[in-house]
Amino acid sequence: MASTRVKTRKTGGTTQAERLQASSLQRREQHRESLRGAILAAAGELFLEQGYEAFSMRQVAERIGYSATTIYRYYEDKDELLFAIVHEGFTEFQRTLVAAAESTADPIERIEALGAAYVQFGMQNPVHYRLMFMQRFDFVFDQRKERQQPMVESFNVLQKAVTCAMEAGAMQRGDVEHHSQVIWALVHGITALGLANGGRFTADDVDRTLEIAMKMMVRGLRP
Repeated sequence: MASTRVKTRKTGGTTQAERLQASSLQRREQHRESLRGAILAAAGELFLEQGYEAFSMRQVAERIGYSATTIYRYYEDKDELLFAIVHEGFTEFQRTLVAAAESTADPIERIEALGAAYVQFGMQNPVHYRLMFMQRFDFVFDQRKERQQPMVESFNVLQKAVTCAMEAGAMQRGDVEHHSQVIWALVHGITALGLANGGRFTADDVDRTLEIAMKMMVRGLRP
């Protein structure tokens, strides 16, 4: 037993040089992730400020205090950069919708929870939402399929909820996709009003409008 313990200590042990190397690698990875986040944040802001034509990788670099060469190490061009922002947004959007769908077993309450989660996401993430659904919605159908899953799955969450409601008899039967699009159009319209400039549609207005709209929608969709 004693010899086994000694062998384990030798196998599992690390030298000081190895520990320093591992620590250095970890710091570099943390720096890369921090820089990547700064690039995405700056790019999203600039895109909304400048529009697609005026937006450039050099502007992103200047905003975060790096050279354009550094930005190109992470992203090939501005389309890939903007696609990364949209992908990041849809990844979080999917998590938000899944959590809302799993928050209740009641089929109608689930749809109401999804509607509330949708609007809340848009109001709390205006840069991502505008790029995802208002400025570059074409990215949803982009051919970069290896990175498309969160985009597709986020739409499937609502369709699954509508299917469950129909099968439970809580919603009139019909085309699942069309029913889902009606719900989507409703919450998108409220979110777009909330994000519109001018401040006439306040956060309280968003909440009240959503509450009334969901009640009207549920009454209309019941069998």
